[in-house]
Amino acid sequence: MAPPGAAAAADKREGKRPAHPEEEPTPAAAADGETAGQEQPAAGVDEGDDLTLVADCGTEVRLSRAAARMSTAILHMMEDGCAEGRVPVRDVHASVLRLVVAYCEKHAPHYDPAASAARLRDPFPPFPIDFPPTNHAIRPVTDPGPDPHGLDAWDHKFIADLPDNSALFAVIIAANYLGIEDLLDLGCTAVADKMRGRTPEEIRIALDIENDYTPEQEAEVRRENAWAFED
Repeated sequence: MAPPGAAAAADKREGKRPAHPEEEPTPAAAADGETAGQEQPAAGVDEGDDLTLVADCGTEVRLSRAAARMSTAILHMMEDGCAEGRVPVRDVHASVLRLVVAYCEKHAPHYDPAASAARLRDPFPPFPIDFPPTNHAIRPVTDPGPDPHGLDAWDHKFIADLPDNSALFAVIIAANYLGIEDLLDLGCTAVADKMRGRTPEEIRIALDIENDYTPEQEAEVRRENAWAFED
């Protein structure tokens, strides 16, 4: 039995439809990526055949219309009737496009277009005047909250399974290009996590950034911005 207040907490999850008792996925279904409680299609969107996305290399990747709603770029094309046939996705490689499609298909059954649109209108809701101290001075970009559909665990594995930082950056760029705000948040938060609490040298190593400053140039920068290097 869910603890008191769990349903109310779930309702606060931005961009995700809260779980209802009859929609709770079984462990086996969650492991297989099966979902329950499919939402009705957004107004003006035809839930017909899947879309065919075409990567920059010409590879075709199928995307359901329900999952395509998570992309504002593709959604507008669907509403305008321009998403029939093959939809080119420029400057996105097939391997990255498959990752983006896998993310959208996993999240689509729990996607709430109204909550997502509200977040776009007000990305920084007012903070409470009094809130308990946290481990970090900076409030997390996203509040994980309850995880009734196992999406947080899936997202964590999705990021952890990326082969390297180049793949992570490619996913972020693709999410930004297609207007998939939830995936963009996930990727940017992963980058922020790699930087949090690290020195500049450690950040370079974590993000594979080459230090192209000479020792003299770096010393000059430190002198000009001494305040930034104070403990």
